[in-house]
Amino acid sequence: MPRAGFPLTSSRRNRRQTAVKGGLGSVSAIETRWRERTDTDVATTQHTPALDSSESTTRYDTLALMNRDWDVLCRDLKAADRVATWAEEHPDLAGAASPQDVVDKISVYYRRGDLDGHDRVMHLLVERAGGTGFDAHLAWRVAVRVLLPKTVLMAKTQQRSYGLPWDDVCATVLGAAFEVVRTYPLDRRPRRIFNNLALDTLQLTRRTLAACLDDIEDVQEFAAGVAPLASAECHTRYAHVVSGEDPDTPHGTVELADLLMRAAQMELVGVDEPALSRHEARAEVLDLLLWAVEIGALKELEAQRIARYYLSTSQRPEQRHMTTRSMGHEGDLLRQHASRAVRTLRTKSPLAQYRAAA
Repeated sequence: MPRAGFPLTSSRRNRRQTAVKGGLGSVSAIETRWRERTDTDVATTQHTPALDSSESTTRYDTLALMNRDWDVLCRDLKAADRVATWAEEHPDLAGAASPQDVVDKISVYYRRGDLDGHDRVMHLLVERAGGTGFDAHLAWRVAVRVLLPKTVLMAKTQQRSYGLPWDDVCATVLGAAFEVVRTYPLDRRPRRIFNNLALDTLQLTRRTLAACLDDIEDVQEFAAGVAPLASAECHTRYAHVVSGEDPDTPHGTVELADLLMRAAQMELVGVDEPALSRHEARAEVLDLLLWAVEIGALKELEAQRIARYYLSTSQRPEQRHMTTRSMGHEGDLLRQHASRAVRTLRTKSPLAQYRAAA
């Protein structure tokens, strides 16, 4: 396990990336599906034609959504009224009439080297951000906007360190910034607020990304552990249909329909779930979960939690899968339940017996 707050070494990252090679489709499907989910968990619910760090594929762009929302906020008349009130109450913000004006004022203080003025405005924002209501929400967003250039630089360095998708890292850094602004201890650290917020954001980002890589390793270990089980003789009911190399046949179509029906009966999917097709990750995961329940490695409830997390689909046409971000607090609980169920599957005694015999 990596120590929180410190990047992993490249050798460890390589070990994580190569932990699972080959194996059966049922196993690789869960790992692939997990990667698909983490590619969008921290992304936005709007797809934008931006490129990821490899500049070769489109991605969900957290920065694009944040910029769009910021533009909307700057046109909000209620926000303008609140900023005008701040400007009347605090001479350091004299003349400010929009959220962007506040950001610009802070930038001017920084360029002039007026650290006291810079601290006074940051103190105002952070103090208000810790409250409730629209005023607190506005101050919170403005304070994070002030940190945005620094967070983008952090995201670039951390993306190189951890080797995770750019948007995942970017959203993690921004999420950390929102967290530290809201919880910053003004009474204990009233000076150099901007620098302290940046440092706290970096530390929280590193802890979060390290934990994310631990989750990836958990799934890889799970996949490696159940590979011998998936090849056991008792796991042959649908394997030849789901991941076999034979051409499609009417018989295979019927068996895939039977697989889907049994999954629906166990409430792994809804009754209106689209038809399955061969070599589809959805079919491979359902096949593995049904088999795990049959041999007693999982309870039905545990299988349902895994299926709901890995296979849940989005109601938005531009977004293929639901994400824990779009699910809100429910998504966080779902991820915890799914992780717990996966650990249960990895550590059940039948798995250990098959692993030893393989």
